[in-house]
Amino acid sequence: MAKTQTREEKRVRVYPPPPADFDPFIATSKDLMRHGLPLRPDARSQPGMAALWERRAARYRHFQHLDPKFDTSKKTPGKKVSAITPALGPDPTDSCGYQLLVASATIGALFVTWTLPDLQYTPSALNVDYFHTFIGLGLLDLHVEMTVDAGQNVTAQLQSPGVAGAINLPVRPGDVLSCMLCLENNERGTAAFFLANETTSQTVNFAVDTGFPPAVTINAGVTRTWSLNQPFPPLARFGAVYFDEISAFTTAGPRSLTSGQAITMVGQNGRILAEPVQLNDSAFKTVFVAA
Repeated sequence: MAKTQTREEKRVRVYPPPPADFDPFIATSKDLMRHGLPLRPDARSQPGMAALWERRAARYRHFQHLDPKFDTSKKTPGKKVSAITPALGPDPTDSCGYQLLVASATIGALFVTWTLPDLQYTPSALNVDYFHTFIGLGLLDLHVEMTVDAGQNVTAQLQSPGVAGAINLPVRPGDVLSCMLCLENNERGTAAFFLANETTSQTVNFAVDTGFPPAVTINAGVTRTWSLNQPFPPLARFGAVYFDEISAFTTAGPRSLTSGQAITMVGQNGRILAEPVQLNDSAFKTVFVAA
């Protein structure tokens, strides 16, 4: 296990990727810990987590496991990323999705699968639109930062702002991504990231001592971001972004994100820009609303 330090002085722990013939179903707990992989939950006391572990282990056992690398310097100059306040949720002036607050328990793990959109440019004073998808567990979050310019050129970069910076799992429009975020209820606020690009069959995982308090909220959705001199940023046309296979586990049992607050993005004069649509207890989509 190696340790690195981010610019924010949070300790990031990286692990050697498992070998190509690694079999999680016969691996010992020590083997799993050596590679930073989640231990197999007890099927009797945690049946939901155990079933999820088995599905993920079977799906990812033959993926390419990348060596984690981070770059905290990769930030778009002049870009404003609106803060998500856990008690209030994502701001509807720039975000669309779902947020769930669990007042009677803490949330230890969140799993989400989603598809990156192929953005279409909306005219902007800067000739570029800033857009991202997000997954959040308390103060812990994962973003895919995206841009599209007047030439319809799209970029995408996986990031965890304030924790690890840019993450070296390549992503692009059309890719299906999976993420499991875990946050321990300990003094160090230890978080674990298990990330996979289902389209390219690549994974990366690492752990961070964040100092964050236990999580009582989860959220997911899309956000528009903007340069500091644009009070009302344009929203890139993104069609629909699907969030599937959503599972959240708390100290009081599983919870459904879509049972929480639906957040509709609104612009000037209250005009709807994007809205969330619940598909079932474990899936929703965010939909661009044409002018």
